[in-house]
Amino acid sequence: MLFLVTTDIGFETVLMEELRELEPSIRFIRVFSGRILFEAQPLSGILAALRSRIANNVYVVLHHFTNINSLDDIYKAVKSIDFTNVILPNESFAIRPERIGEHGFTSIDIGRVAGQAVIDSYLEARGIRLRVNLDNPDIEIYTELNRDKLYVALGITRTSLHKRGYRVFNHPAALKTTIACALLRIAGWTPGRPVLDPMCGGGTILIEAALASKGIEIPCFKLRELESNPVIDRVVPGALNAIKKLCREVSRDVRKRFIGIEINPRFAEGAVINAKSAGVDDMILFVVGDATKLLPRIVEVAEKELDLKLELSIFNPPYGQRMKPKDLENLYKGVVQLLRDLGFKRVVFITSAIDIAEKVLMELDPGPTKRLYVVHGTLPSYVYSIELS
Repeated sequence: MLFLVTTDIGFETVLMEELRELEPSIRFIRVFSGRILFEAQPLSGILAALRSRIANNVYVVLHHFTNINSLDDIYKAVKSIDFTNVILPNESFAIRPERIGEHGFTSIDIGRVAGQAVIDSYLEARGIRLRVNLDNPDIEIYTELNRDKLYVALGITRTSLHKRGYRVFNHPAALKTTIACALLRIAGWTPGRPVLDPMCGGGTILIEAALASKGIEIPCFKLRELESNPVIDRVVPGALNAIKKLCREVSRDVRKRFIGIEINPRFAEGAVINAKSAGVDDMILFVVGDATKLLPRIVEVAEKELDLKLELSIFNPPYGQRMKPKDLENLYKGVVQLLRDLGFKRVVFITSAIDIAEKVLMELDPGPTKRLYVVHGTLPSYVYSIELS
């Protein structure tokens, strides 16, 4: 079975590594901007995709076509697909169109033409005209035209997997949960290993680390939504039962392993609320204050009172919207220098303030540094992974 899984641009190889770890038999067919097309056995493939902590959306591909250059080509391609096995006569559907590349028409045009093709195909096969419901359809059909390649797929996730549902407090510059998990993987982090976030904001990085350490699976946050999608068990019989079984297997580890520092008391309180909502507040210690002043004491307390050896720091620092460039430079420089002085082994952070980050790293020369170009929201950014020396 063919699966299409999306992620944030730049994290494709990170997602591939995770999927391969979750299901070694996966065969990757194509990797393109923010998307991975892979082949796997139905049950193992859908479980790997839904268990991913880095993936955003999951689709089962019905068919893919090449040399699609016009709306007429799209209509003919979609109409050639037999939808009678995936849509019941009394069910409604919606096309979710997307277009990548230069074309003489819009994604709205694609949705209109593809929708008509589905109706006409079903009408010819069953003599029944399917209902369209754009707001709350029973079945969602994803139709993506990527240059001249057309992918027609069934939506497995109704909303992106990054929407875990635990975020009660919304930080004004919140990091996507899926990107937080990508940073953890880039850092070489393993569940249970202590992590310090010196600018933790709403706590996303630490909450995601705690969820993984407790073995709380991502589809468990989406269980009600997945159960509402009739297509899942229709295309992969037994998938929902397998997901429910995953949700019964949870670790009860309550040891404090993760520490977050946040200078804004309101944000720190929000991080605590989010951690409680996610069920992992027992594993995270949040501290209010300035990381550049508190770090030495925090490291000391962690080692003496919590028996934690802090060697890994992962964070999403301010990018400069509310700070002057010089203040931002001093913040980056101060935190990285302090982490090195305190014996940390690795630092990973994401920022769109690339010029400032590069200047700081050139001045400090903190150690071997890897850079990964990504798109964070709409901002071109770098993920920096530094081996401190």
